[in-house]
Amino acid sequence: MSGYIDLHNHILPAVDDGPENMEESMLLARDLASAGYEIVVATPHTIGGTPTPETILRRVENLQARLDKQEIPLRILPGAEQQIEPELCERLERKEILTLNNTCYLMLELPMLQPLPVYTEQLLFKLAQSGYHPVIPHPERVMALQMNQQVLHRLHRLGAIYQVTWGAFTGLLGPAAAKTARYMLEAGLVHFLATDAHHPESRLLALDNALKVLEKTKGPSFIRTMLTERPRLLLEDRPLALPEPVSQPSRPPKRVPFISRLFRV
Repeated sequence: MSGYIDLHNHILPAVDDGPENMEESMLLARDLASAGYEIVVATPHTIGGTPTPETILRRVENLQARLDKQEIPLRILPGAEQQIEPELCERLERKEILTLNNTCYLMLELPMLQPLPVYTEQLLFKLAQSGYHPVIPHPERVMALQMNQQVLHRLHRLGAIYQVTWGAFTGLLGPAAAKTARYMLEAGLVHFLATDAHHPESRLLALDNALKVLEKTKGPSFIRTMLTERPRLLLEDRPLALPEPVSQPSRPPKRVPFISRLFRV
């Protein structure tokens, strides 16, 4: 397969904890193209209106120009990984936040080590009422969701869509993330898969192994859905026909090993 679409990627240079310069961005772009990716949404970390949409759009334009000049077959689209904050809806109204390719789909990052903010559910409801679809990146690494899987179901009922990182299924992100990702897969709560790549040869290394694991358990059609079909619908700002999640009984919270909470690639 080829023509893959990656919805979560930190490929832009010198804007967050991704590549430090254009040369590193180009190396990551070559890795992505070699792995079969055709379209990548640049999603730098944003909070408090920083970096601004103008900065992100300018970096996307500059990177695309370099890719075209060197004939690297990769298309970069604008987006952001917006950290949850109380004034998020107001920032959206003021055009201070980028959605994914200017669609109604917003990538909304939850805190990984701290409890979920008390306003989380109210914010998800308000976003849905305003016509936005919050896409939650790497939920398998969010400790509050690892500790209480029923919260995953509750947030989904409020409108949350989940994007799991490929590397979670191979253990690359630690045992707690792997366990949560497997639970989400069985429960029908894996809606998108993405690399969340920050640097050359990082999470991309897990793609082939993850493809084998998921193709064996879910079949080729699932892979096509995750790599091309569903991401394309999102980028075209079209509705998603997501499967109903499988209801599972509550499980008692289990202590997450401290080292797993700190594990980050």
